[in-house]
Amino acid sequence: MPRVTERPTRPLPPAVDPWAGQDDTAINFVGMAGIPPRPEPTGVLPEPQVVYVERPRRRRWPWVLGVLGVLSLACCGVLVAVTEPIRAQYPVHAEIHGRVAGFVVDGDPKVRAEAVKIVSRIKADQGADGAFAAKLDDPADAKRPVVVFGATRLVWDPAAEMKKAIGGLGDGLVTDVRSYQMRVRDAQLRCGDTHDDQGTAVVVCAWFDHGSVGVGLFYGGRTKDASAAALREIRAAILVKD
Repeated sequence: MPRVTERPTRPLPPAVDPWAGQDDTAINFVGMAGIPPRPEPTGVLPEPQVVYVERPRRRRWPWVLGVLGVLSLACCGVLVAVTEPIRAQYPVHAEIHGRVAGFVVDGDPKVRAEAVKIVSRIKADQGADGAFAAKLDDPADAKRPVVVFGATRLVWDPAAEMKKAIGGLGDGLVTDVRSYQMRVRDAQLRCGDTHDDQGTAVVVCAWFDHGSVGVGLFYGGRTKDASAAALREIRAAILVKD
C-alpha cells in the first residue's frame, strides 16, 4: 500500500494569458510574418463598383453612302447613255453653199428667192430653230437636180415623227416607201415614189434625227437606193454642230 503523507500540496498558480498586452502585429511565427492583420469590421459595407464595358458599334453609314454612290453612278451612266445621241445631234444648224456632197448649189436669183420663201414658211409652220432650202444641180447631168429643204429643231423621238409624217401624206401621195440605214443612232431615213406640183415623177426621201428634219426631191429617174445614199451624204455635208 502506498504511503499517504499528511503534508499539504502547493496550490497551482492562476492561469495567465501569454499574449495579453501584445498587438496582433507582434505575432511573429516562423513563416507567418508576412501575413497582414485582418481589418476590423467597420459596420459599413462598401458600395459595389460597376464597370461599364462599351461595346464597339458597327458604323453602317459608310455602307449606306457607298450604296447610294454606286446607285448615283449607275443612274448617271444610264442617263449619259440615253441622252448621248441627243447631245450629239442637237443643237445644229445648216450651211448650204458652193458644193455639197458632189452637187453644186444653184445660185440663180429666182431659185434663191424661192428658197427664202420656203425657209420662212418652214419656220412659221414648225416653230423651228432654223430652216434651210436649196436646189442642188448634178454636174454630170443637168436633168437630175435635187431640191432639199428642212428644219433644225429638237426631235425627241425621230421614229415617231417619221411615222407621223408618212401617215400625214395621205394614201397614194407616196408609194412603195422603204426604210434605209442612216448610220446615225436613232436617225430615220425613208424613201418613196411620188410626184411634184407639176406632176413630174420624183423620188422623195426624208430623214429625222434628234436635231434636224430634212426632205429631198430627186429628179431624173434616180432609184430609191441611190437617192437614199445621196441624201445621207447631203445631210452629213450641210449640218454643223453648234
